[in-house]
Amino acid sequence: MRLLALSMTLLGVLGFGTLALQAQGNDASKKEEPKKETPKEEPKKDAPKEEWLDDAAYEKLMEECKDNWNKLKINAKSKMGDKAAEAADKLAEAADKMLKHHLKEMREAKDYKDWVAELKKAAQDFSKAAKKSDWKEADKQKEKLATSCSDDGCHGKYRKDE
Repeated sequence: MRLLALSMTLLGVLGFGTLALQAQGNDASKKEEPKKETPKEEPKKDAPKEEWLDDAAYEKLMEECKDNWNKLKINAKSKMGDKAAEAADKLAEAADKMLKHHLKEMREAKDYKDWVAELKKAAQDFSKAAKKSDWKEADKQKEKLATSCSDDGCHGKYRKDE
């Protein structure tokens, strides 16, 4: 009987010790888990500053336009619609950049904005026509492109040094 009581006591102590160790193990695992960081709100950024084109950057843009204009004419003459349309698309993209001229009096002038808008629309319309091989419409839009950039258009007033 004594042996039985001793065994029970021993088992009770060991059993309780095992439970205590398991409980400590659970507490330890909780301590080891890294704390989850709550995402911090990013500080509000100010609106990006307007990037204006200085004279050198604007001149580079005009050279790119001249190259694309020449590609447009050559590819239109050869009836290569996709390549002519690609050149026209680049001219339309350039129109948006033209409105970033550093001289406020130029970029905000009504006639300048009108010529840039005409250039963009004519380039987009040319591109659509060239992709469809509608050369009659493409030629009409090509003339509008030439007019908006001519001496009677934007270049006559704003690019007198050409």
